[in-house]
Order: sequence, then C-alpha cells, then structure tokens
Amino acid sequence: MTQHITYCRMCSPLCGLVVDVEDGEVTKVVGDNDHPLTHGFTCAKGRRIGDFHRDPERLRESQRRRPDGSFESIPAATAVTEVAARLQAIIDAHGPEAVGLFVGTQTLTASLTYSFMSAWFRAVGSHKRFGTMTIDQSAKTVATGRLGGWAGGRQRFADADVWLLAGTNPLVSMQGGELTGFPIHDGLRQLEAARARGLKLIVVDPRRTEVANHADIHLQLRPGTDAALFAGLHHVVLRDGLEDRPFCEQWVEGLDELRAAVEWATPEVVAGITGVAAEQIVETASVFGRAHAGLATSGTGPDMGPWSNLAEHLIQSLNAVCGRYPRVGDRPGGGGVLSGQRVFRAQAMSPRRPWDASPKNRLGVSWMGDELMSPILPAEILEEGPGRIRALVVSGGNPAAAFPDQERILEALAHLDLLVVVDPYLTETSRLADYVVAPALALERADDTRGYEHLFDEPFAQYTPAVLPKPAGVIDDWEFFFRLASAMGLTLSMGRRVYEPGSPVPTAEELLDGRAEGSRIAHEEVRRHPHGRVFTGVLPALVQPPADGADGRLAVMPPDVAAEMAAAVAMGVSPERADRPFRLVVRRTKETMNSFGRRLPGLPRQTYNPCFMHPADVERLGLSAAALISLTSDHGTIAAFVQSDPTTREGVVSMTHCFGGSPGIDDDPRLFGSNPSRLLSIDEDLQAISLMPLMSAVPVAIAPLAD
Repeated sequence: MTQHITYCRMCSPLCGLVVDVEDGEVTKVVGDNDHPLTHGFTCAKGRRIGDFHRDPERLRESQRRRPDGSFESIPAATAVTEVAARLQAIIDAHGPEAVGLFVGTQTLTASLTYSFMSAWFRAVGSHKRFGTMTIDQSAKTVATGRLGGWAGGRQRFADADVWLLAGTNPLVSMQGGELTGFPIHDGLRQLEAARARGLKLIVVDPRRTEVANHADIHLQLRPGTDAALFAGLHHVVLRDGLEDRPFCEQWVEGLDELRAAVEWATPEVVAGITGVAAEQIVETASVFGRAHAGLATSGTGPDMGPWSNLAEHLIQSLNAVCGRYPRVGDRPGGGGVLSGQRVFRAQAMSPRRPWDASPKNRLGVSWMGDELMSPILPAEILEEGPGRIRALVVSGGNPAAAFPDQERILEALAHLDLLVVVDPYLTETSRLADYVVAPALALERADDTRGYEHLFDEPFAQYTPAVLPKPAGVIDDWEFFFRLASAMGLTLSMGRRVYEPGSPVPTAEELLDGRAEGSRIAHEEVRRHPHGRVFTGVLPALVQPPADGADGRLAVMPPDVAAEMAAAVAMGVSPERADRPFRLVVRRTKETMNSFGRRLPGLPRQTYNPCFMHPADVERLGLSAAALISLTSDHGTIAAFVQSDPTTREGVVSMTHCFGGSPGIDDDPRLFGSNPSRLLSIDEDLQAISLMPLMSAVPVAIAPLAD
C-alpha cells in the first residue's frame, strides 16, 4: 500500500486529500490534515473520488456510434483520426462557422484542458462558442458591462464588517472568490471567526439555507422579487444619506437618475411586493450603508429569476453607491501565485458594453465576451441557412441535462451532422454523440491549482502528480485537442508557445512547468510542498493611486436600466398567479457537481430529486410524506416526490437542476429524479442582451398523482 498527497478536483476549493492505493486501486480517501487551507476537510464528493475511477459505468475506451445506434469501443487514436476527418469535411463544405463548441464546468477541473481546447477552437476559425456561464449567471456580465468596474479589485471578506449574500449558499455550493467573495476554504470556521470580530452577515433567500442559519439578518423574500428588494435598499440608503458622497462625486455618474428611479421603492411598498417587513428593509440598508467595508454579492438565485439583469445591476450598484472597493494602500481580494502579478489601481473603469461593439451572428445576436449566449445554441443548430452549426464538440459538459427546455436541446443535438463529446460517462448528451472520447479522471493526471487562484483568498499553490495509472484506452482531455489539431493540420498558438502539426506530444509536467515561466513562484518551488503552501512572501500588490488622467465613472442608472426598472414596476415585478400559486426555485446539493456524480451509487442522498415544500403547504394540499405530485408550468409538466422542508418559505418549492434523464429512457422520478428543465422555456421570458431564460421563481401548479 502506498499513500499519496493530492487534492480533489470536483469543485472550487480543491480540498487536500490523502489517498491510499493498493494494486492500482484506491482503498481509502481522507482529508489532508496538513493542507494549509482545508485542514483535513473534504466533502462527500472528495471522499468518494476513488469510486469514480472504478465505477463500472465509467468509460475506459472511446466510443463510436454504429449505424444501429449502439456504441462500439475504439482506440483514442482512431477517434482522433476519424473526428478530424469528419470535422474537416464539414469545414470544407460549409466553412468554419459550421463548427460549434460547448464548454462545460468539468473542463475547468483539469489544469491544461481549457487552454488547449481554446487554442484548437481558435485555430479552427469558428466563433460559435458556448458555455455554462450564460445559462446561469450571465446577468453578472451584463451588469458589469453596464455599470463598469473597479481597477483596484474587490474587497476582502477578512477585512469586512458586513457581507450580503443574495441567492447563494456558499457553504454548499462552494462558490466564492470573484463570484461571491465568500471564503471557499474552511468557510464555516472563517465565517464564525468573522462574526466573532463583529462582521454582520445579511442573507437574501426564500429558503433558510445553511449559510442563512448563521446570518444576523435573513431577508426571506418572495422568489423573483430581488429587483424590488434592492431598489428598496437603494431608496433607504439615498433617503438617509448613507451613500459614500466623496466616492460618488469622484467615481460615480447617474446618482440623481438612480434616486429618481427608486423613488417609488419605499420600505412599505417593497414590503408588499417582497413579503419582507418594512422594518427589516430599513435595518438592512442601515447595517450595510453604515459599515466601513463589505460587499453585496449574489449567486444564481437573482441571476436565474425574472428581471435578472436589473436585479444584478442593483446589487452591484449598491457597492458603487456605498463605495465598497479597495482604496490606495488596501490589499485587494484574491491571491495569485502561478498566475502572475496584477497591478491594482484605485480608479473606476467606465462601462464597456461589449455587446454593442461586437458583430452580430447570423441570428442577429451579439457575443458576450468570446462566447455566444448559450440559449441560442438550439436555434443555431436547427434554423437552416449559411453558417448553421452542423458539428458540435462538447467538452466536460452535459447540455442535454443542464439546458432549459430539455426537449428543444435534445431535438437540436439529434439534428447535428456530427456530435463529439469528451466525457467519462454515457450521459444524456453523450448518448446522442457520434463519438464519445473517454478522458482520464482526476487521480490519473498531473495538475496544479493555477486555474482556481482567482477564487482563493490567500496566495496558495499546489501541484499534484498522477496518483493512479491511466487505463490504456483513455486520453487526457488536453491531449485529445492537441492531437485533434495536429490531425486537422492546425497550428496551436498559446502565448509564446506554438505547436505545429506533427509536433511531439509534450508531457503534462512539461506543460505545467512551461506555463508557469512567468509566475511569481517557480513551479519547481511549488512542487517541493506536496501539501501545498501559502506563499506569504508574494501577497497581492497593494492598491496603487489612480493613473494620471483617470476619468472612468461607474454608471449606476443608465437609460436602459432605468427603462427596465419602469417596466418591472409597471408589471408588479413578480405578480402572484392564481393558476400557478407556487414558485419553483433552484437549490444545490454538496454531493454532486451539476450533473456530475448524481448516479454514483450512494453519493447523492437520494436517487431521486425531491421537491422540497414547507410542511404547511404539504398539509394544506393533503399530501402524505414522499407523495408523488405533478408540477405544471406554462411550458410543461414533471412528476416528483414531495419532501417536507421547514426551511423553505410557504408558497415556494425547491428542486435541484440536472437530475432526471432522457425522456422515455430513464426518466422514472424515483430511480433517476425529475428534471426541472422540462418546466422551462428557451424561447420565452428571455432577458435583454443575454437572452437568459427564466429558470428560478417559475410559477407552477401542484397536484397529487397516483404512485
């Protein structure tokens, strides 16, 4: 038996692990007590990491679809050669824009995959790239594009005396850093220590979540009313003179317009919309506005709901109005070691609105950064015409389970001339593929923590070698894209490194060393610390004074945001519906990462996807424990099993996305769970700019079903 020090690669914290291996099999996994940040903690996913590797359902060879629809195993080299030939034939006939790429969350857990995948797609010459961010939190990109940003980075949780979390539960989701600012390592202990020194935690959520249990103020609002609530907080802050006036005078524009736009949002009016007491709204605004430091941040709750762009803009604007940014001499949040140093300056960056400057695609939609909005992927495939996507490569994702309106995305995927999926399992997506490329799993590859440093609070870095040998039939994700480029005659350009067709395949260790050439600590030094290390000698640079002539401004109420506010008010923000009296909201589970892990026996707490409901609602509907019910929205119906949950607000039901299976194949709600995406539309209720569908606070009706 040999013992290995490594780390988990299931989600953001990358928790330290100690793995015992005997005869090529993992026999024991525990948290690494000597890890400087996680101190022995790991969740159920990490403790079961060995089971993923030996799971009999795992693919150990690449698969090719036969004419009868079944799969046959093929060598990875054969998959590369055949995929390259078919992609090239499509490009020759229809041009590079006929090739699309979908990037899933699991792509980011392997250190090298994202870089090589991106370089391959750039070499192809297509712009039809899609990802998961634009189907859950695109409002953040829209809000930053309309508000602007701060060149001094973000405030640190460790320095704050208030923190506001809206629609996020980081003690379960492990989302922190640039997403919520919450510490993703040892989060509960850090939260308790912060509250002991005086930090006030404010949580906005229709559930009393795990993090809300530790809140000083919990605003248990009606789902979908986030925009009204934050308009009300702005109203009180401006009414009571709690804004940071010197900061606003120097760096903010549109304060008078903001004041006029939220004039309607008195605590009493907002209380009637949100269900939050007027006194609590005033208290929250006072606690947040009078604090010295601390942020308002959000998760998928407001960003998946109605008026998500408006809600997110008001959340980010609250920080602008209260001047919640690092100033000259402050230490900004985050900690880069392998990713190099960044210069921070105490100055505003004016809105850029990249969608206004970007060209339109063939459907008249703008790009969001270097990606198109994922909700238009089905139309890009299904609508005929020049530039239609005919081939799609999916890396580390499962759009058939994650997308709203499952039947629509399944129709689109089935319409492709070529679907290639890099995935260790036959998922709802890869079952439709022409080729499924079987990748190495976490313990079978070398990695380092560079790709997650933007989420860390400290300048921490860790390297891990492979712990297990790769099965003979699998290939590293990055190596698949490297070999695919070579087989297509494409040159990969990655910064100063260029790989011509036919270049020798480098080792992962060579690549990790090479990309760390500009890092603040040599990769060789990082390797000397198998448990990882906090490199205190390379703390982030302190915030510098503004550059000469800095004249950026944060736009807290531009005209299009004001128009959205007026429209939301005119519609009642999120009015009640007698025919759909319940609101369905999203929730996460710590045992799975989106769709990954939900079918590993014994990992999820249930094989099914419970519909959590307040006990009073269960009793009012005359339901028994674990009763089978139907949930009906304007767009579909699913069956699910009830689970009583007193943490949920009355009138709210809560389910996890990405459960269930393919219609008619494995959609038994008891065995595989129910997929809420079938209740959603990808064509209606879309947000401006991002085309984000309504995925939370969805009006539904509930009725009992015979089991």
